[in-house]
This record gives sequence, C-alpha cells and structure tokens, in this order.
Amino acid sequence: IYKIIPIFLIAFMVIIMPTWAQDGELIPESTKTETLPPVVAGDVLPEPEILPDVKIQTKTHPERIVFTQIKLAKGQPDFDAFAKASPYVEEAQEIDKSAMILSEYNRISNTFALHDPTENIVVHTKIKVDEYSSLQDIIAFDEFDDKTFFRFSMYGYNVGIVPDGIKKYSKLALSKPRAERMFESVKEFNNIYAEFILKPVYSDLKEPFPINDVSYWLMFAKIAEFRLWSNDNPDVAQLLWFHREPWYTPVDEAGIQDLYSNE
Repeated sequence: IYKIIPIFLIAFMVIIMPTWAQDGELIPESTKTETLPPVVAGDVLPEPEILPDVKIQTKTHPERIVFTQIKLAKGQPDFDAFAKASPYVEEAQEIDKSAMILSEYNRISNTFALHDPTENIVVHTKIKVDEYSSLQDIIAFDEFDDKTFFRFSMYGYNVGIVPDGIKKYSKLALSKPRAERMFESVKEFNNIYAEFILKPVYSDLKEPFPINDVSYWLMFAKIAEFRLWSNDNPDVAQLLWFHREPWYTPVDEAGIQDLYSNE
C-alpha cells in the first residue's frame, strides 16, 4: 500500500493490486460467519433482492487500458518505443527482432487508431472476506476507500485508474443465507473476486504521478457495475453480490429498450 499526493488532487490515494495480487490466508473449515469480527455500521449499500443472470466478463487487457488513457487525453503514443518494448519483440530470436519491431509498430499503430476510448473497462481484483457482522448483516472491505486506485502496465507505460466513489462499495448489506453461501464458496481461501465495470471519464498527460520510482499516468472512471464472484473462472464462477448504477444501461439491454420504445 502506498500513499501519494497528486498535483491536481487534494486527497491522498493508495494503490491496490488487480487480479494478480497475492493469495490471501487460509480460512479454517470450522470458521463460521458469526465468529468473524464485527462491522461498525455506516453508509451501507442495500442488498439486491434478486441476483441477475449475468456472466463474469473478460478483464480488459492492459494494452487497451493504456490506449484508452492516452486517447482520452487526446494524446499520441510513441509507437516506436511501444513496439520495441513489446513482449513479442522480447521473445523473438535475435535474427527476427527487427522484423518483429516493424510488425508490432504496424499492429500497435493500427490498433490504437481503431480503439474506442469510451468503451467499458473491466477490472478484476481479489479481495479478502474476513469482516462480516451477523448482528447487522453487513460485510465490509477495507480495500475500498477514497484513496484506492488500480494500476496497469504495458510497453513500459504505467496507468493508474482512479474509480470515482469506490468507498460506496466498502460496506454491503448481506443477509445470513447469502453470507453462508459466500463463505461456503470460499471456505478454502478467504478471498473472492470483485468485478468492476468502469466508464472512462477523464485522463491527463500533463505530468505522471510518481510512486516509489515508478511513474503512473492517471485516468478517472465512473463505476457502472460492481459484482462479487466466488472465483474468476467463467465456467464455474458464482455470482455472490451485484449492483448496477441507475445511470448505466448495458449495450445489449439498451437495444431492447430502444426496440420497445419504438413500438
């Protein structure tokens, strides 16, 4: 965890690891939800009455996140530097490196030209499940506060995504039956996966943000959907919690709404 002071932000921000964070501690099989530490009630997000039939989405590749950050700020990448830093070039035989650099230069520049910076960004992050109050039916996540952002890197270009209002998801109403289901699904490891569907809003190319000798270019995003999953395997992941912001309508559902509105 790091604390930083951006030039254009007053508040501190700390960093949490995306899905490649380290595994959490084991939960003994005898652990029951009622034995977990109590949670102090505050602003609590209401529990959804019904969990929708949705699938876990594929997390956004770091390349696309880098492209969104640059394009949203109306910038232009150093395609030559990106191509030379490509993992394909790094893995190529020495005799093939020049040809691979040219190939990557063309691919990266073409992909960037076609990239839509308004498309959703999907972030998966592993979080601990170790703070539940059976007296108040509340589960809390200390990882989410006003100082949190997600970091990504590609081609030596580092991006920090600042999710607006993430603290809202730090305390969730969770009934005992759903809590039991959640803890049953993670009885071996006290971790679940949080999935954030983000809408990019603003990015800046004026000055990177330094953290421990690493510079990050910041991008701000609104949280459209928040989901909790038992794991990140699309074939077996169980949806444990869900919230969609009122202002957001997924593209597939927007099409259905337009169809009915035209009748």
